[in-house]
Amino acid sequence: MVIILLTLLAVAYSLWEPPCRRPISYRIGEVDERFGLSREEFAEYVKAAADLWGRALSRPLFREDPQGVLEIRLVYDYRQEATDRLKKLNIHLDRSQGSYQALRERYEQMRMEWEGKKAALQVDLETHNRRVQDFNARAEAWKREGRGDRSALERLLAEKRELDAQQETLKNRQEEVRTLAETLSSLAVVVNEIASAHNLALVDYKETGRTLGKEFCEGLYEKDKGRRTITIYQFDDTDRLIRVLAHELGHALGLDHSDQEGAVMYRVIGSGGPVLAPDDIRLLKKLCGD
Repeated sequence: MVIILLTLLAVAYSLWEPPCRRPISYRIGEVDERFGLSREEFAEYVKAAADLWGRALSRPLFREDPQGVLEIRLVYDYRQEATDRLKKLNIHLDRSQGSYQALRERYEQMRMEWEGKKAALQVDLETHNRRVQDFNARAEAWKREGRGDRSALERLLAEKRELDAQQETLKNRQEEVRTLAETLSSLAVVVNEIASAHNLALVDYKETGRTLGKEFCEGLYEKDKGRRTITIYQFDDTDRLIRVLAHELGHALGLDHSDQEGAVMYRVIGSGGPVLAPDDIRLLKKLCGD
């Protein structure tokens, strides 16, 4: 009976290992080319993030393996698309709580500009379409009745040139309004991301409802039915990427969020560099028994 019990305990221990007993193996999964990173470059940033935790205990806590149990991937979606679009417009992206009000004010100004240009465009489009309908009716009448009237033909041709030029101008304005709507949507994504993280008021923009996911997260660690993944959705620069990776790798180790603002494991990923804070190291040593 004692032998059976010891055997069962040994099996149970082999199935459940204490945290940090051996390095977690990971592999690089999907790396979307739209981020502008090669698989090799992304792997280097993952290693840099993993080494932050390893150096804290002076031993490796992660190791890359083609068959690794933890898949780490880089997925491009509306979050990075919004970031990229705003960067091209030189809109400074600081996802801190302090930047929320300034970005929200810029959003409201842009929304008013978009609504005004959209309304004016709609009026001018309707006026233009009425002119085109009237022109077509007079052109048909000339074909039926006045083919010999050269002066009427010249007036029709001049008006046709004017309508064509007006149509081109309206097309350019339509493109301007469409681009402004896309920028507004991207700004709403970022503002709502900050608002969600800091429990602030969200902005309401109809275009965002179609694209916004359940969480405004830059990265996400998931464990489901034995499958473990880290998915990175967005980052502003390489330091930010390493910090987001380090945060999710911390969850993979078994760490919960820190209560200390500025820590890598703080619930809202801060804007600091890729360096562990004292509270990160405290939580790690508590988890690993060091």
